Amino acid sequence: MLPEFGLTDKVIAVTGAGRGIGRRIAIDAARAGARVVACSRTGADLDSLASEIGDTGGTCATIEADVSRREGIAAFIDFAVESGGRLDGLVNNAGSNRLRDALDYSADEVDDLISLNLTAVYWACVLGARNMIDGGAGGSIVNITSQAGVVGAPGRAPYSAAKAGVNNLSRTLAAEWARHGVRVNALAPTVTLTPLGREALAQRPELAQEVRERSLFGRAAEVEEISLPTIFLLGPAASMITGHVLVVDGGWTVV
Repeated sequence: MLPEFGLTDKVIAVTGAGRGIGRRIAIDAARAGARVVACSRTGADLDSLASEIGDTGGTCATIEADVSRREGIAAFIDFAVESGGRLDGLVNNAGSNRLRDALDYSADEVDDLISLNLTAVYWACVLGARNMIDGGAGGSIVNITSQAGVVGAPGRAPYSAAKAGVNNLSRTLAAEWARHGVRVNALAPTVTLTPLGREALAQRPELAQEVRERSLFGRAAEVEEISLPTIFLLGPAASMITGHVLVVDGGWTVV
């Protein structure tokens, strides 16, 4: 591997790392040479993640944290810095969704979706960047959003709005923090074959049909097809890329 495509000795923190895309990002960051710090709300998932990374010679420090709360975000960022001695990269992956018509969401559901998918990402970026800036070496932040934040997404109004907000938040923070050497980008996946994604495709034939029709490749994304571009954005090979929304959707949104 060209060293510019690696993350050797970088301290990379990943939220929502217990399962799905976040777990794969943590594993691939370790494979690229990073010292990974991971959080989830489920201790058993973190234990298995740390074991899997450790079995391949990598290192992964873990902490149970609820990043839907500012206190949980602060605890995670503090733990990452204490564990690694600094913070070089942050992946904001934690998120959730509920499918409803816009007319049918409750006020609490909307508040919860906006809080986790947008407000929490804001605070994670701010607290993470503050450590990067204080450390004097800059860093890279990658916010995992969605193609639903790039185009309209019926049945996902609060989620779509929040993810679009994170896309523009990423651009704005990139402009503010470039002078400190902190890059901020967003990565917007399509439907992805995580365990939950596979279950949704199996239970909702109309979604599976939409994927076949809308993706130019006629399929959903494999998890590593989302994680590997994230690793690229974290590393030195992407040193001239900031404020960008990388849409990884098999061409879904271009036609």
